[in-house]
Amino acid sequence: MSSTTAPAGYSRAQVILHWLIAALILFQLLVHDGMEEAWRALRRGTEDGGNPLPHIIVGSTILILAAVRLVIRLRHGAPPHPAGQPAALGLLANVVHWGIYALLFMIPISGLVAWFGGVEGAAMAHGGPLRLALIGLVLLHIAGALVQQLVLRSGVLMRMLKPES
Repeated sequence: MSSTTAPAGYSRAQVILHWLIAALILFQLLVHDGMEEAWRALRRGTEDGGNPLPHIIVGSTILILAAVRLVIRLRHGAPPHPAGQPAALGLLANVVHWGIYALLFMIPISGLVAWFGGVEGAAMAHGGPLRLALIGLVLLHIAGALVQQLVLRSGVLMRMLKPES
């Protein structure tokens, strides 16, 4: 892709990765309590906690898929913001998207450092502020997509539901 030409929509790979990562994040949020139990058991030196393996495997998968998605985005690009959209909305969308990307790397890495390195600070960041920041940005992302689709009628949501041809 030329650096001056933005694609009209997202590629099939970008759409699939978006929804796959979204589903895996939802899974992680649902099994979070079990991982906290496993962490507490590890810190106590007992084995009476939850099973950490699903959380670790899915978190590592998110990290790998996020790296693949970022490479594709850097190579393929992303469609431009809707014409006539206020600059502030475009800036907010960029901040939210790049914030989510950053957290898709920081959260799994901090979890791996916590679990395999025994670094309590990484665990606290992983399950606390980083997790909350991701939840907040994902909710803002969903709200923005719905406002674009239902209020502004820009068709932005359809770009992530139907890949460009």
